[in-house]
Amino acid sequence: MKIHRIEIKNFRNFKELDVMLGEQVVVAGENKIGKTNLLHALRLVLDPSLPDSARQLQKTDFWDGLGDSLTKEHSIQISVELTDFEDDEDLMAVLAEHLIEPEPMVARLTYVFQPLPTLEGDPKSDADYEFFIYGGDRQDNRVGYEVRRRIPLDVLHALRDAERDLATWTRSPLKPLLDEAVKDIDRDELETIADDVLEATEAVLDVPKVKKVSEAKDGAEVEPSESEAEDEESEDELEKTPIRKLAHQIASRLEDMVGVSQALDTTLGFSPTDPDRLLRAIRLFIDGGRRRVSDASLGSANLLYLTLKSIELDQLAELGQRDHTFLAIEEPEAHLHPHLQRLVYRDFLRRRPHQQADGRNQAGARRHQTIFLTTHSPHIISVAPLRSIVLLKYSSDRSHTEGASAARIELTDKEVEDIERYLDVNRGEMLFAQGVILVEGPAEEYLVPVFGKLLKQDFDELGISVCSVSGTNFLPYVRLLGRDGFRIPFAVLTDLDPKDDGTSLGGPRVLKLLEELMEPDEYEGLSGEERLARASDFGIFLNTHTLEIDLFASGCNESMCKTLIELAENNAARERAEGWREEPSTLDKVRFLEDIRAIGKGRFAQRLASHIGADCCPPYIQEAIKYVAAKCR
Repeated sequence: MKIHRIEIKNFRNFKELDVMLGEQVVVAGENKIGKTNLLHALRLVLDPSLPDSARQLQKTDFWDGLGDSLTKEHSIQISVELTDFEDDEDLMAVLAEHLIEPEPMVARLTYVFQPLPTLEGDPKSDADYEFFIYGGDRQDNRVGYEVRRRIPLDVLHALRDAERDLATWTRSPLKPLLDEAVKDIDRDELETIADDVLEATEAVLDVPKVKKVSEAKDGAEVEPSESEAEDEESEDELEKTPIRKLAHQIASRLEDMVGVSQALDTTLGFSPTDPDRLLRAIRLFIDGGRRRVSDASLGSANLLYLTLKSIELDQLAELGQRDHTFLAIEEPEAHLHPHLQRLVYRDFLRRRPHQQADGRNQAGARRHQTIFLTTHSPHIISVAPLRSIVLLKYSSDRSHTEGASAARIELTDKEVEDIERYLDVNRGEMLFAQGVILVEGPAEEYLVPVFGKLLKQDFDELGISVCSVSGTNFLPYVRLLGRDGFRIPFAVLTDLDPKDDGTSLGGPRVLKLLEELMEPDEYEGLSGEERLARASDFGIFLNTHTLEIDLFASGCNESMCKTLIELAENNAARERAEGWREEPSTLDKVRFLEDIRAIGKGRFAQRLASHIGADCCPPYIQEAIKYVAAKCR
């Protein structure tokens, strides 16, 4: 089963959110964009641990854009649509009464917070509102605790208290695992173990203190005098063993402080000797048993916590205590370094080879879990399945939060794989940008940000990322970023790549992108030349030849020849560069490009970046930078 769709109306920073979801869900977005509010909205529908007092919202929970003028017509609505459960009899039993579509089956659960129906006039206070949850299309089809218990949402808030939870028996995810693991242990064996622990404790308590030895003369030991031995024998038995003496001191001090009737009955020992309590004393250790979890780093504690929680949820499904679990983890990157982030959440979000057959892993029924992450970590985005990603961002007027999902972007399976590999290598930075400039290769990646700085456009301040597609296949990335994708402002920088017959490779490339970006009627109503003339209106910028030739023609000839002379590995190339520097009009374009390729376009551009100035930026790059920068303000 999975959450197919989420709709939220008038709740906190959400005016009207409507997103489709993939099999797993990774919600990305900047700080304070509403990721926590989205999780809380889901909790209102699905979390069985949330009391009704928390489900009774307040007027302040309405979307801020409504102001103080709330009327009887205003309500908060949160709907969750569920699919892919028709092959599971248990889930069918839970959701059959809440269907909105028969084939494929879609069930809907809706939370409503609205003015009381008996209210006369507009609501004045929180007491004028009620909440309820209903299934399907009928508000009288109320949903209660039993449904939430069978398909619960478990929320792990930002993992900063994992160490405390692991150390507290009632909160530790180790508790249910141990309870299940020991339920079949023979009671008599437990009693025997408890007795052994008691004997071991008594033995330690009775360890005597070191015998006194009088000062030796000439290195020979002298036994205590007869009077000293008599003094020792006359001491109270408690004082003969240091640990019992300490226990007696603690008890006596308590009695002195609060009196006999208020004092606590204390003792020292390894652990409780009651068989049931003995099991509760079991704790996780690390480093081969030498260290407690409390001695571990926060990252290690979080890693252990996630591991135990995952096993616990698998176990609950196997025992039939729930039919499906939605596990939401808020800011899962907390205290985990980048490599661990990628390893841990790749495991959570992607099935490994031994899981492929039936969706199960060796630890339990992972197919009974849906993972829901909220993050601002590009490292987690980099390992997330593309279809799982939901991006939250502000509306154009910044009055509310909008959502965009990759679940329904028109991409082939091969294109999805290509983009996932791209995000993995580039660590997902693209999806956190306010604007993106797509380029063909590493040369533009080095040079475009430098030109931006020279043109007084700070890419970091504006949130602009320059991303190479390592070729000329821009279409999947345009779909990913465009109006049917994540709606991130973008520009495309591409080469004309003229051919000897007077045609070019770049023209058809741009027309293909425009067919995707323009409305069909608009595209069909224009000639090829007219379409190309409109390309910049849609963020597509075409040069007059290739990057290097356009740079040379724009005033970078001196800098480029200097760079060639510095990096060329043979005298012939250096001599050619000297000639072109003296007489730019003699440039042999083919030979020039071959000399640069011999060095490596990326390496050449990296060195060239230290020599260029703003006055030699090609017009098509200037226009692209200004186009994206304007949309990021």
